[in-house]
Amino acid sequence: MLRVLTTLTFAAAALPAAACPQYDTIVSAVQGQDTAGARVLYEEIVFSAACDDAIREWVGDYLARESFFAARDATDPARKRALLEEALTFEKHWRSYAELGRLSWEARDYPDAARNLQLALNELSEGDQSHAAAPEEIAEVYDLATAAVALAETAVDMPKTRSGQTGGIFQTSFRGFEVEEVSLPITFKYDSTEFDDVGRDYANALVEHIALAAPPAIRLGGHTDPLGSEDYNLALSEARAETVRQLLLSKGYAGQITVEGHGETMLPPAPPGIEPNSPEHFRIARRVAFSAE
Repeated sequence: MLRVLTTLTFAAAALPAAACPQYDTIVSAVQGQDTAGARVLYEEIVFSAACDDAIREWVGDYLARESFFAARDATDPARKRALLEEALTFEKHWRSYAELGRLSWEARDYPDAARNLQLALNELSEGDQSHAAAPEEIAEVYDLATAAVALAETAVDMPKTRSGQTGGIFQTSFRGFEVEEVSLPITFKYDSTEFDDVGRDYANALVEHIALAAPPAIRLGGHTDPLGSEDYNLALSEARAETVRQLLLSKGYAGQITVEGHGETMLPPAPPGIEPNSPEHFRIARRVAFSAE
């Protein structure tokens, strides 16, 4: 499980009272842990011109944390999901998105898992940096997001960052945690170098990302599952990575592209809930990875 911050501090003295008529009452409600009362008062001040943004944010953070903690203790998945979604209405927090992603992962709803886990990555990258995250937590979210993208039956949209770049698993730097290469389920028809429908969608997503990021050089690595001979898989993986290279060149990329075939030699570990050497595990293994140089 992702580690959860369990201590809360409220610096009400630092908040400007200004002319907000609910100020004293709402501060008392929060400091007295009156969640229901704070929620009612929050609805009163959320669009009030008389109340400062600082008090709205402060109360919203409190209500988000209370909803998150209640979700952590809930046993019913539907109730847990509702509380996490409620938390996100008050504050965008990577932990809330990550836990929603885990719920969907456990339910094998991989498209929704991929969506929420990638939103968690976006928040880790450009959200409130006071929301603590250890490197191993970031790695866990990133790896699960990559697996969810691979297991979704149809291509999953990659969320954009606030700057308009391709976000989610396309990002490679999170608070000092660095991703060596991005693995995409660029998949192909059986025993072929021709994209299947999902593979073409992800190949085009890579084209779009490269056009926006404009790295001077990239490296492409093809990977297969372990079915078939090692020599055959090695050659097939290189030929498939070459297909991606040709697509990038045809779309106008003018940088240097290095192509490598790894075959079955770099089988990723099976993520939680996925049986090793199962069809799902091998589906995650079939990929093209890229890195900017």
